[in-house]
Amino acid sequence: MEQSSMSAAPERVPTRVAAAQRTRTSILEAAAALFSEHGYGATTLKAIAERAGVSVETVGLAGPKRRLLRAAFDMAFAGSSSAFPAGGEPAYVALTEQLAFEEAVGEYLRVLGSSIARTAGLWSAFQAAADADAGAAALFEEVRQVRRTEFRRTAQWLADRGVISGEQVPGVVQEFFLIASHETYLLLRAECGCTPETFTTFLQARVTRLLGELRA
Repeated sequence: MEQSSMSAAPERVPTRVAAAQRTRTSILEAAAALFSEHGYGATTLKAIAERAGVSVETVGLAGPKRRLLRAAFDMAFAGSSSAFPAGGEPAYVALTEQLAFEEAVGEYLRVLGSSIARTAGLWSAFQAAADADAGAAALFEEVRQVRRTEFRRTAQWLADRGVISGEQVPGVVQEFFLIASHETYLLLRAECGCTPETFTTFLQARVTRLLGELRA
């Protein structure tokens, strides 16, 4: 009997870990939806708990509200692709190395455009939270720094492959900020009725034109 009990114990550990991960995912999905729908200030831990189907105490264990917002943003940005985390644009591009250059860039921009559109509401909530809370502002700055770093890395990826020169990297980074940003997506959505699909088309057209001009 003792041997049976001891041999069963290790099997329960992965089960508990998996259950905890599912609970955390449910909490973050609920938080992402509510922050996007109602904003940061109007979203309470109680509302997140009700949406996730867990207790308020369980939500509290997942972190203070501002950290739930950061974690929800990271998870939503990554979507279903574990190879494309919030700070992983070059990592995703590396996976498309087997594709022709144009196909690799097109796939990269497709995923990037989808991620930006999917997290637009969370980005707006994060901006509002940063204006009202110093702790949230520090987390938002971390996210913005990730974006700066990834734009620089992506531009350098292009330079390393001879698509642009090293001297052109800073200018390309500036173009990326103008083209591939939540701010641009939100503006186009508000003023032009832009959808996630049309935003991806916009990204691909603008980046293709930019690279063509730099190669000329």
